[in-house]
Amino acid sequence: MAKFIKFKIQNATTLAAGGDYARDVLVNVDDIENVADAVNGGVYTAIVTLKGIASQNAGHADAATVPADTIGGRILTVTVSTSASAAVAPAAITVSQNMPSQAIVRALTANPGGVAASAQLSVDGNGIVAAQGGTAVQMYWSGAAFSSVASI
Repeated sequence: MAKFIKFKIQNATTLAAGGDYARDVLVNVDDIENVADAVNGGVYTAIVTLKGIASQNAGHADAATVPADTIGGRILTVTVSTSASAAVAPAAITVSQNMPSQAIVRALTANPGGVAASAQLSVDGNGIVAAQGGTAVQMYWSGAAFSSVASI
């Protein structure tokens, strides 16, 4: 098993900022506690809950509603797009093994023979690509954001 999961983030902001086509976000596999999918308004994301705790303080976006001494969990939210350079929401994913979380699960269980395994997304829709008479399109990781969520 690899030591890290690599998310290759591809979007216009990353392209413009560094001249590179994409940037990599690495997550230590020992820090991953849970992986889940979320769909909000047609936007697909994978929610990766990380082990450990983080203090909610003035540096957090939600500091106005969370007391400074609150302890929260660390979350990585990875957004999905069908464009390598823009935020384009995928068609409704109807094949469960094509959900974003499953790309992460496959990377977690891979044996790449190296330090990092890539979480590579599949296609959207019903999973049938144009070459086979379908309309499914390749998906890409378009954004990654680390945050803290207050514990209850």
